[in-house]
Amino acid sequence: MNNHRALALKSMGTDDEPRGNDSARDSGPAADRAARLEVAVTLERFIPGDIADVFDFVAAQDVLPKILTGYGLVPGVASTSNISGPWDQPGSTRTVHLLDGSTVREGVTHHDRPGYFAYRVSDPSFSLKHLMSHARGQWWFVAVEGGTQATWTYTFQAKKSWAEIPLRLFVSTQWKGYMASCLDNIVAHFIAR
Repeated sequence: MNNHRALALKSMGTDDEPRGNDSARDSGPAADRAARLEVAVTLERFIPGDIADVFDFVAAQDVLPKILTGYGLVPGVASTSNISGPWDQPGSTRTVHLLDGSTVREGVTHHDRPGYFAYRVSDPSFSLKHLMSHARGQWWFVAVEGGTQATWTYTFQAKKSWAEIPLRLFVSTQWKGYMASCLDNIVAHFIAR
């Protein structure tokens, strides 16, 4: 495990909340139940670009419509609005508007250029609101020969125990493809440069 990823995992505890929110990292039966209700997927991709350039592109405030173009039942991103602060500052939030008219809230939780970027997603206005309470996105970047190795983990928190199975089905059949399409778009951006 690379140093940025190890440090990020150590600093996060069990949830990717801003530091100082100890209630998100309580131990005991409630925390164990919450961990069991997590549904995660991780993809890795080589990106032919300098680590700082790749980080800056992926973590940019205006990047979502360029890379989240949709897959299967998951619509692409149309735009963002209601940005509360600089997108390189933990605590900044925004509303993400999808092409089907639905929205979701997103907030930066970590911004450690050029190695680690993380965010929290909540309040979906579409059908996932019945299955998830929130989700965490995490990106790790490592400089390698000829470019950057990117690792992206997306972790959904199931709303209730009954929601875990349909959420797992959604993640394996739709969300994983959405992430792969996004990574393909990032690679294409750097190949075209």
